[in-house]
Amino acid sequence: MTKMERSLSYTNLISELPQLSLNDKNLPKNWPNKGNIKFINFNVKYRPNTELVLKNLNFEIFPGEHIGIVGRTGSGKSTICLCLFRILEAESGKILIDDVDIKNIGLKILRQNITIIPQDSTVY
Repeated sequence: MTKMERSLSYTNLISELPQLSLNDKNLPKNWPNKGNIKFINFNVKYRPNTELVLKNLNFEIFPGEHIGIVGRTGSGKSTICLCLFRILEAESGKILIDDVDIKNIGLKILRQNITIIPQDSTVY
C-alpha cells in the first residue's frame, strides 16, 4: 500500500517547464561566451504558499571574476545555485547571463551550457 501511495503522490507533482523553447533559436551560437551574471530584483520561494526566501536580490558577477558566496546555514547560498539552473523558478525579477534572461531559455539548453563546481566535489 505504501508503494501505491508513493506512486500516486508522484502523479501530483508539478512538472518542470519545457526542456526546449522557441527562443532557443535566437541564442548566440556560443552562448554564454563572456560569463556575466546579473540578478535583478530577484525573488523566489520554495513553494507557492510559502514566504520568499530570496527577496529583492541584486548583484552582478563580471566575466572572469572569481567569487565566493558565504553565509550562515539557511542564508540562501544553495538557493542561488538552484535558481541559476532554474530548479527553482523566480517569483519575480530576473537572472541575466550574458544579457539573456534565463527564463526565456529552454531548460535543456540552459543546463547544458552552465556548470557549477560544488564545494565538496568528487574527482573520479
